[in-house]
Amino acid sequence: MRFLISLCVSLLLLINGEITNGQTTETTTSISDPCYDYNTLDEYWRDIQQSQYSGRDDTLVEWSGWYRLYLNGESAQMSEWCVSYMQCGGETGLYLNGSHPTLEDGVVTLEVVGAHSWWLYGYSHQCGAYRSTSIRVKACPGDYYVYEFVKPNTSVPRPRYCAVAFKSISSDPCYNYESLDRPWRANNESGAHFCDYSFSWSGWYRLFYNGMDIRMPETCVSSFSCNTYYNLWLNDPHPQIEDGVVIRDVCGSYHWGGCCEFNSKPIRVKACPGNYYVYELVNPQFLCAGYCTGTVLFPLFNF
Repeated sequence: MRFLISLCVSLLLLINGEITNGQTTETTTSISDPCYDYNTLDEYWRDIQQSQYSGRDDTLVEWSGWYRLYLNGESAQMSEWCVSYMQCGGETGLYLNGSHPTLEDGVVTLEVVGAHSWWLYGYSHQCGAYRSTSIRVKACPGDYYVYEFVKPNTSVPRPRYCAVAFKSISSDPCYNYESLDRPWRANNESGAHFCDYSFSWSGWYRLFYNGMDIRMPETCVSSFSCNTYYNLWLNDPHPQIEDGVVIRDVCGSYHWGGCCEFNSKPIRVKACPGNYYVYELVNPQFLCAGYCTGTVLFPLFNF
């Protein structure tokens, strides 16, 4: 009788778990993969290019499960950029405070933030001033992302998740960049006044000075440099190769102002094999600001 009872118990353990060295270990099997079990979210006003205010508020949405983003039927992803005031259909645009995961990362939890805005010599933005509720994100086979959206922090003024046109998961900016060789951007150049806001920035850039690798300055750029009104430079050190893609703050100094008189939009930076950097440059915060470069800097990395 004892043998039969023991046999039945063992069978039950085998059905509900595994027996290893006398210990029962619960087996966990995923009920569904969010890469194939998601809701579709295609709302044009979530585009960071949309600046028409429409009073959208994601705290009023009944979020449930995982979502895949689209913009006008095309695959999209959450913004990793600081979103300007009154974009994406509401007041505070929410974006990821970090890079999207890779396929190998599986499901990761990422911080969600928003920018605070006020009037000071035009619009000025304090990126990451608001902290919303973190969300889970996953990169999927087939080149797209899914997000487990939740109700944002209600202390954030009219928050909403912002989207951008999708960029391929498999594209490495170290090998997919545009060369930018503009000697007049060097921090020892002065004269004309160029405004980077008028440039059509798109993607990643590798910086050169007359054919030689250079990088953006990490220290204050003196007045009347880089052939622009507002000199833009990195307010954080460059990354190492093992850091991957990082977000760096950008400082702006004016001809007769302070060293970091205002903050422009943050940019993404990556250190690449081959001893160079790439930058994902965007339109600056101010109308006549320009990205500065060094002159000759070798080696680029500090190992």
